[in-house]
Amino acid sequence: MNDITSLPVMTARDAQAIGFAAFNAVPTLPIDLPDGGFTLSAKTSEGRRITFYFGPYVTGGPARFVDIQYHDAAATVQDARGAPAPLFDIFTIGHGDRRAYDSRSDETIGKPSIVVILLSGPADDDH
Repeated sequence: MNDITSLPVMTARDAQAIGFAAFNAVPTLPIDLPDGGFTLSAKTSEGRRITFYFGPYVTGGPARFVDIQYHDAAATVQDARGAPAPLFDIFTIGHGDRRAYDSRSDETIGKPSIVVILLSGPADDDH
């Protein structure tokens, strides 16, 4: 099993002080992820499940993208292997709270089943 370093839950400010990013002023669980593919799985108090897969471009390499999937949606589509994948709604927020993409008004077949975030900036050439 890959080694991970999980620190105790702390304030967002304390997480920033040791080199992690913070989002909102809420309790933060900082985790150093190992190289190679790795999934974080979380569940709310209502049992809603979400996963974050940190994937490398090369076997054993550092994570270069994050696949996010919400697992408890009512509707599904077939994924690339033919298995059911849950559909869910998302929206993106940009400059000035601009919504560049909002799936809530899309037809069911147009809704996402996975959201991919590339761990590079728009000018990076490593993807």
